[in-house]
Amino acid sequence: MRTTRAAPATRFLGVRLTEEEESLLERFRTSQDLSTRSAAVRALVREAGEPSDTAIEIPTTLRNELEELVEDGYARDLDGAVALVLTLGIRELARTHAEHVPALRDHARSAHGRRAGRRRVDREGRGLLGR
Repeated sequence: MRTTRAAPATRFLGVRLTEEEESLLERFRTSQDLSTRSAAVRALVREAGEPSDTAIEIPTTLRNELEELVEDGYARDLDGAVALVLTLGIRELARTHAEHVPALRDHARSAHGRRAGRRRVDREGRGLLGR
């Protein structure tokens, strides 16, 4: 069982939970092998204060480009720069999609028509040859 306590608890927070939230807290408590719900809440609070392991690692060159966007005033901070780049990238993807996909579909339809025509002619030829 984990019972690490850095300092004695000095504050009491009364929190009302729904049955679902209480069930989730209880599952967390048992999965972490904690003795009490209070210990589970403390563990959750400590986890919230730690940096996330699931954060995306950005290559240095890309991070430099994002920082330049901030320095040039295109974005307020690094998060804003990422949002800006994603928005522009998605907008460009949508534009490219709108311009090129119809042409690709037309090409696929004409290729399908040519293949169907060749198969039809092949069947007719085989029929004439008696194969």
